[in-house]
Amino acid sequence: MAYYQSNYPNSGPPPPPRQYGGYGYGGGGQYNSAYNVNQYGHQQQQPQYGGGGHSFLDGLGAGLGFGIGATFGAGFGAVPGFTVPAVQQFSQMNHGQHGPPPMAMPTTGRIQNYDSHLQQYQLQQQQMMMQQMQMMQMQMMKTSVQDDGDGAEQPEQSSGGMSEEEMKEKMKVMMRETFVKELVRRERVSGTFEMTSGTVKPLETYQAGDPVVEWYNAERGEDFTEKPWSKDADCEYLNEAMKGAGTNEDAIITVVASRCNSQRQELKKYFKTMYGKDLIEELKSELSGDFKEAIMACFVKPAIYDAWCIKEAIYGPGTDEETLIEILMTRTNAQITEMREVYGDVVSPHKKTSESIIEKDIEDDTSGDFKRLLISASTGNRNEITQDQLEEAVREIMREDGEGTGMYEVNYDALCDMDRAKREAEQLYKAGEDRWGTDEETFNRIFSTRDYYSLRAIWKEYVKITQRDILNSVDRETSGDFKAGLRAIVMNIRCRPMYFAERLQKAMKGLGTKDSALIRLVVSRSEIDMVQIKECFLELTKQTVWNWLQNDCSGDYRKLLQALVGRD
Repeated sequence: MAYYQSNYPNSGPPPPPRQYGGYGYGGGGQYNSAYNVNQYGHQQQQPQYGGGGHSFLDGLGAGLGFGIGATFGAGFGAVPGFTVPAVQQFSQMNHGQHGPPPMAMPTTGRIQNYDSHLQQYQLQQQQMMMQQMQMMQMQMMKTSVQDDGDGAEQPEQSSGGMSEEEMKEKMKVMMRETFVKELVRRERVSGTFEMTSGTVKPLETYQAGDPVVEWYNAERGEDFTEKPWSKDADCEYLNEAMKGAGTNEDAIITVVASRCNSQRQELKKYFKTMYGKDLIEELKSELSGDFKEAIMACFVKPAIYDAWCIKEAIYGPGTDEETLIEILMTRTNAQITEMREVYGDVVSPHKKTSESIIEKDIEDDTSGDFKRLLISASTGNRNEITQDQLEEAVREIMREDGEGTGMYEVNYDALCDMDRAKREAEQLYKAGEDRWGTDEETFNRIFSTRDYYSLRAIWKEYVKITQRDILNSVDRETSGDFKAGLRAIVMNIRCRPMYFAERLQKAMKGLGTKDSALIRLVVSRSEIDMVQIKECFLELTKQTVWNWLQNDCSGDYRKLLQALVGRD
């Protein structure tokens, strides 16, 4: 390879995080990334509903006389009514009768059951939101009535002159827009409309007992309990942890594992402002081994980390096909596009390269049908559900008497062209089961281009035609890395958390631990869907991820990974 030489399979920790292209914290400090589930850094950019009124929802909040955002938690870019705490409830409800259970085997029937339970859960969230809105409406109506001095109560026109019925209709419109907006956000992050949650979230306020609070109180005489997160305090705490002889690894783990990636980016930048030295270089000089690699991975922006992992899989002797499959088959279009933009800088820091260099690297290092499958995935151009399609598919839930409930659901059948799904299921059948040999090109074309919900429909129709699950046919009709790539697409689209649960198990199972894979899996999913991955892992192995890490890793390295995934 012409651009970079490394000692495969692990040339050490990821590169020191740098400012690549437009991904730095310029000006307002906003970190807008397709990987950024928590959307940290957007809080100041988004006025709360009922404030500025620059959008319909904002205007509605102002017209109704209350701040919706303050109630539903508009911070960190979360969609009102679907905030991180609500998503956490989704995982907790997996243990009860209402939440969608993790799937041990991603069969078509279980997918339908999963979607059904998911719809039920989302309805519960909407009901909670509606109840809060109705309570605020009643409070508003109550406070808008005043005595005219003669004992007769007169309505005050504080609600913008709207009647109760008009306000109800406005709320329905708001509920629908909110629901659609949240679905769009989920698709950008995960490619599906399923609710997911990471185990690592932004630290909003310091709590009593936080080591940073205790240290700052003892050393600076200031109590940070219940105060907003402070990059000053964190940087001082990190600097103290690395001063003098020895290193306070526990202090480093505390900060790294309890702050989201966006906050870590701020710490990198501000540490240099405070002390005139590079935080990453300081950490690299203080740490070693797998612990250092894991810490470095936490400080790299996700797109750069993915690019670095792909580079490591390609450059040097041999090819790490499993890593290529894991990353390229599971990232969304927006994430792959973001990764492509920084890939050239990662593989060739001192030489300008074209954006298509990743395709050339794949072509040079792989071959045959597997090469073509990877190149298709690396374009980040899979069909997606459009805004218009989603608007058409979202419908109000009606009561038996025909009256609308003000809550909404997705008609998943309306997302797909069912006639085309049947035709393409037939094409897959003719490309495999119905002939001698396999037409791999047809499998590549359909698996690589269709959106997630169309593929689910195609695979459902495929069962009707062949009486076989698509995974069974993939196993029978294909082989080698091409088969592994197709299987990853199916597993990812049917139940991504289960796919990653299986990857985690494989990284730790048997003699030895695949540490680079383990670090990548934990760090890259910690802010996206680690809560659901842990649920699937528990069903798969009958043990928690925490326990597997306890038995498979050691020292500060183990402490960090366990802190990232959480104990339950």
